[in-house]
Amino acid sequence: VQPGEQGWAGGYPPDVIDDFGRLIWCTYRSQYPAIAQSDFTTDAGWGCMLRAGQTLMAQALQLHHFGRDWGFSWDSALDEHVRRRQLYVGIVEQFLDDYTPSSTFSIQRMAAMGRQFEGKDIGEWFGPYGTARILRGLAHQASHEVSVYTTTDGVVYLADVCEAEFKPTLILVASMLGIDRVNPVYYPFIQASLMLPQSAGIAGGRPSSALYFAGFQGDELLYLDPHYTRSAVARRENSSYSQADLATYSCANPRRIALSRLDPCMVFGYYCATLESLVDLRSRVELLADDGVKVIMTFDNGHAPEMALPSETPASGVDTANTEDGQQALVTRLPETPSSGTSTSSSRSTSGEIVLEADCSEEEWVTEL
Repeated sequence: VQPGEQGWAGGYPPDVIDDFGRLIWCTYRSQYPAIAQSDFTTDAGWGCMLRAGQTLMAQALQLHHFGRDWGFSWDSALDEHVRRRQLYVGIVEQFLDDYTPSSTFSIQRMAAMGRQFEGKDIGEWFGPYGTARILRGLAHQASHEVSVYTTTDGVVYLADVCEAEFKPTLILVASMLGIDRVNPVYYPFIQASLMLPQSAGIAGGRPSSALYFAGFQGDELLYLDPHYTRSAVARRENSSYSQADLATYSCANPRRIALSRLDPCMVFGYYCATLESLVDLRSRVELLADDGVKVIMTFDNGHAPEMALPSETPASGVDTANTEDGQQALVTRLPETPSSGTSTSSSRSTSGEIVLEADCSEEEWVTEL
C-alpha cells in the first residue's frame, strides 16, 4: 500500500463488503495461450488499463443481468441460485484468457484489437480512451447483447445511441480532468457519478498505473487493483467451475486512494438498460449541472457530425494472427465544440434526431454531495 492508500475491510458493514466482493476483478494473468503475432503469455507490466476496462465491462454485464441487489450461493440447488450462478459464470467466461468464441473480451482479443485500431504493438501500454474504443470494437464485432458507445469530447449523441431501436448500452465517457492531477473542481462530479444508478464505475488510476473505481468514502475512491499476477484460469467443459476455480476473480478487501493522487485521464462508464434509463441519466446529469456541479458530459439529440463504426469483420477476425492485417481502423471524428440539444418530447423526429424529455424533479442526493 502506497502513501495516500489504505485497505478498509475493518469497520465497514458486511453488506458493503459483500457488494464489493461481487464485483468481477480482472487482474494480470500469466501462462495463457500466446497472443497472436507475439510470444507474450502474460500481460504483467503493460495490460493494467485493459484489465481495468475489463472490470468496468464486467460490472456493466452484471448490471445487465442482475441489477444492483443480487447474490447467490455456490452450493444451493434452488432454481434462482442455479440461474444466477450460471449467468455469473457466463460473464466471467467472456474475460477468460483464450481465443474461445465465448471469450469476447479476452486479453488476446483486446490486444489484437488495440493493434488493429490503435496501432499499438503487443506489450505497449494502453490509455483509457484506447481501451474504451477496444471494448466498443469487440462488442460490435460480436453483435453483443450490450452495445458500447464511446465519446471523447463529453457529448453523448442520442441519435447514435438509439439508432434503429434502443439496445442496452454501456456509455463510456473519456475525459481529461486536469494536467498532472485531477482539478478539484471535478471532485463533486466524480463522487456524484459513482452514486448514479447507471454507474458501472470508472477506469482510471495513478499516473501510468491503472485502477478501477467503484465507489468513494469522503475524498477517497474505493478501487480494485489489477496489478496482481495470477495464473490464467483454464476453461472447463460445460462451464462446470467451482467457487474455488473463480476465487481470483473477486476481492473482499478493497482499497481507497485520495482524489488528489489520481491521474486526470479516466473513462466513466454508465449502463443504460432501457431508453427510460438513458433519459433518467440525462436528467440526473443536468440536475447536477443546474446545482452548480462541474459536469464532464452533455447530451445532444442528433448524430455526431461524422462517426465511423468498427469494421463489420466477424469476431473471428481477431482469433488468429493471419486475419489482423489490413482490417479497417476505427476512426471517430468529433466536433471541435460541444453542442447541446433541447428536450421537447419522447419521439424520433423526421430528421433522425432523438428527442427526449424526462419528468425528473430535484432530488435529495443532488444537494447532499
